[in-house]
Amino acid sequence: MKPFYALLLLLASFATKSSPRAVSSHSWLLENNVDYSQIVFSPANKIFVALANDRVDVIHLSSGTPKVDLTFKLPLPGQMLAVQSEGNLVAVAHNSYVSFINLSLPSKSVTTFSAPVVETSGIVLVSFKACLWPSYGQWTNIVCLSLEGAHESCSYQIYGGALAFLHPSLKWVYSPDTGLSPQSVNKFMVNSTCMDRLWENPDFGEYDYGRHWWFSYDGSRAFIDTGMTLTTSADRKTDMQIHGYFNASTRTNPHTWISQSPQSRLIVGHQIAGLKPDTSNITLYSWPYLMPTSTIPFPVPSDPRATNPSPQ
Repeated sequence: MKPFYALLLLLASFATKSSPRAVSSHSWLLENNVDYSQIVFSPANKIFVALANDRVDVIHLSSGTPKVDLTFKLPLPGQMLAVQSEGNLVAVAHNSYVSFINLSLPSKSVTTFSAPVVETSGIVLVSFKACLWPSYGQWTNIVCLSLEGAHESCSYQIYGGALAFLHPSLKWVYSPDTGLSPQSVNKFMVNSTCMDRLWENPDFGEYDYGRHWWFSYDGSRAFIDTGMTLTTSADRKTDMQIHGYFNASTRTNPHTWISQSPQSRLIVGHQIAGLKPDTSNITLYSWPYLMPTSTIPFPVPSDPRATNPSPQ
């Protein structure tokens, strides 16, 4: 995974229909000489949680610029992290271990438990358990750990290297394969201790389901880095149906990130932002038709350490 040398943020100014304003973007460079492999934004408490090799940093923007307010030292190198939707609990996957961090406790304690997963390709933290998707194994099992360290292997076997994307409802996980051709997507339901497999995508073998998914704030759509968008639904007949495509996004030129404003009902025209690796501009798309409406510069700081972000 490509290291982060800068924290790069897109700030949009929202507008009502009677008083539209331009969308602007800003970025900052974190001056702490730490290479992050993953940065996750927690909208619940408006913080960034960043994973380095031996630590987890909590980054606040309360002063208008990013500042590392908390640092948690890890007992082992971290592979991947997940943040619970409420924003107070973090899980970090290691080689054969998982660490839990409670951000609401003043002790800065890190609790670590053994886990039968050597390398993790996907992780979700939901219902007070961390669930890990193993990177290797022709057929293997998702493993879920409670906050007390008890673990359970889920019954449905997956192909190693599958990814995991938690739906905003916190009920489902969409899991695209990465080592199989043609590619498929399994959908799981979160239960009290593990994951129950619901069904597979309806158009098996016909589409490229990418390596990075994002969801609309209302949960009705999944945005995929290849430019495709899918419906999400509790009804198998209407779940994972093709909804449309982002203009000019292809398998060889995917989006590195896509984001939708939570206040989309107030935005005139510009409701979704996307960035691709071959451009220094952020493209603004309309909702729900996904047509490009304008671009704004992506403000990479003039510093050799600053780069465009890798997908998250």
